[in-house]
Amino acid sequence: MKTIIPAVLACWTLAALGGPVLGQARDFNAYPEHVARYLGRLYDADAQPLVFREDFPGGFERWQTDARAALRTMLGLETIAASVGDHQPVVQLGEPDDLGQYTRQRGTIETEPGVRIPFWLLKPKSDGPWPIGVFPHGHDRRGHDTTAGVYANAAHEKKSLAEDRDVAVQAVKRGFIAIAPAVRGISADGVPDLHRRHGGSACRSHLMHCLLAGRTAQGERVWDMQRILDWAVRQPDVDARHVLMMGNSGGGMVTIFTAACDERVTIAVPSCSFSSTTSEAGFIFHCDCNMVPGLVKLGGLPGVAGLIAPRHFLAVNGRADRLHSAAAIERAVAHTQSIYEAAGVPQRCEHRWGEHGHRFYKDLMWPFILDALQRNTSAR
Repeated sequence: MKTIIPAVLACWTLAALGGPVLGQARDFNAYPEHVARYLGRLYDADAQPLVFREDFPGGFERWQTDARAALRTMLGLETIAASVGDHQPVVQLGEPDDLGQYTRQRGTIETEPGVRIPFWLLKPKSDGPWPIGVFPHGHDRRGHDTTAGVYANAAHEKKSLAEDRDVAVQAVKRGFIAIAPAVRGISADGVPDLHRRHGGSACRSHLMHCLLAGRTAQGERVWDMQRILDWAVRQPDVDARHVLMMGNSGGGMVTIFTAACDERVTIAVPSCSFSSTTSEAGFIFHCDCNMVPGLVKLGGLPGVAGLIAPRHFLAVNGRADRLHSAAAIERAVAHTQSIYEAAGVPQRCEHRWGEHGHRFYKDLMWPFILDALQRNTSAR
């Protein structure tokens, strides 16, 4: 009997099941006929007024202005701003540890009253100013520790290094100031799932409370990243002309949405997260906590990524990642590349395949990042 895959996957850990099987080996379109017809109506092209097209009224610039404003509303950023009022984020830093080539120190930032996001700050010991990188993580309660090279034990360290997950360490060794923040609703200040009302998933519980208040969990994450950037770009040793954001899985989603909303991000590199929001038949690829009501109006994630143009964008996916289908990824890449073509900078949008699963691919990412950094420097 054929197994029907649930319509939403809980989180990235499912990628570990089943070994190195190509994502497209799963049937992401196995809906009964009446369900397929219903989803077809939901996702019909007529329900997507802000999808970019060559004949969009007013052209590329008008589309980007309208779509970015709509996205901010969908994310609930105005709602968050209204509830925060005149709160000014407070940053507290611990004493730095000398790790030879760089220093690392703990920090927290109060992005909303009573909401404190922990982070690690890594700095080169050479003379600055330096470009800055912000590295949000995915579904991993130790995610910001992993990113910053802080390990619970030898097994944690071995797995993290084997999958290139210490991206903040990689960055600081390449001359970046690196910030590894905890991601709200995944590892920091989430709403616990009392009595397993939401399947025992804290990220789902947090999402439901956000939606009740007219927010989204993704919107809160974008808000937090923007408040971190507000603080970071004012530091005297930061070259604010060069801002990298990179994350895997849910961290890649935070990367895409933040870069779409905040033009200070000059290089965006999502890993194992970029695809069409749904399969051809409507299967939702991402965890519930990434839900943004109305996103279909923009054509889903490819449209969001198009808002990053004309800045540098690299999406990396693993061929053995079972959370997405290759067909949906390639469809998404084609749409986002068409937007970059309309912006006149097709060379700034790339997609690369890693040969393994749901992880980082530093050998694919850093050449693109360093080239983009050089190009940005040369253009000024």
